[in-house]
Amino acid sequence: MDPETTGPSPHYRPTPCQSGRIPCQPAGASCGPAEAQGDYFGAVRILIVDDDPLTADLLEHHCLKVEPKALVERATDGKAAAAAVRDRSADLVLLDLDLPGMNGREVLEAIDPDQPVVIITGDPTFALEAFRFNVVDYLVKPVSFERFARAWRKANDKRSRGVKQGEPERVFIRTGSDIVQLDLSQVRYIKSESNYVRFALDDREMTSLLNMKDLERKLPDRFARVHRSYIVNLAHVEKLNSTDVKIGRDLIPVSETYRNELIKRLDLL
Repeated sequence: MDPETTGPSPHYRPTPCQSGRIPCQPAGASCGPAEAQGDYFGAVRILIVDDDPLTADLLEHHCLKVEPKALVERATDGKAAAAAVRDRSADLVLLDLDLPGMNGREVLEAIDPDQPVVIITGDPTFALEAFRFNVVDYLVKPVSFERFARAWRKANDKRSRGVKQGEPERVFIRTGSDIVQLDLSQVRYIKSESNYVRFALDDREMTSLLNMKDLERKLPDRFARVHRSYIVNLAHVEKLNSTDVKIGRDLIPVSETYRNELIKRLDLL
């Protein structure tokens, strides 16, 4: 069944109300026009997209624990999820990546880039690329309530500040056997070292098994390639001379290949 042409998909389930006239209600609420137009107007709307009912149940439990009056809907395939987001705006989408019909990445490509999304998946390998889609957070299953609550607070902070989803502020990278959060605003520059890259931060360094070319493509526009072995954060550049850029106490070499493009991006007066 095509949800866009023939009505609700069998893979879309409002929770807990099944009437079809009212898309969702808080837990324990009854169906009816008064609730739809009155008491619950303006409540937080959440769409859970996961084909595993146990995971979906857990996420709904987490949602209602942090926001008892939340309006929770579910979708179990990507096509139904994309249609639900287009038809009914959601304050937050909890999106699995491994979905039937249309995977999570395809859903991200199909919906408004300003739609707040938290990725919840068993696959950590998509973490860095996911933040190109401006996701709020990236959670790896199983999701504890404490970790979910942190993601919820991040989503609330963005909404309360009225911050439009734009360039990612934080990403996740693999360091050894761990997946750790990286604040991009603190990254001063990135250096390629054999098969690894080294992130030089304000107060420490982090290394990850990444390809420099792929990394350059995935980073926000405030990062610029200046050398085959270096990418710099333009916000941290203090001075450019004929051969180097100065970032703090470090001099980063600039090759002729990248120099002219770098000058264009420095907002010279």
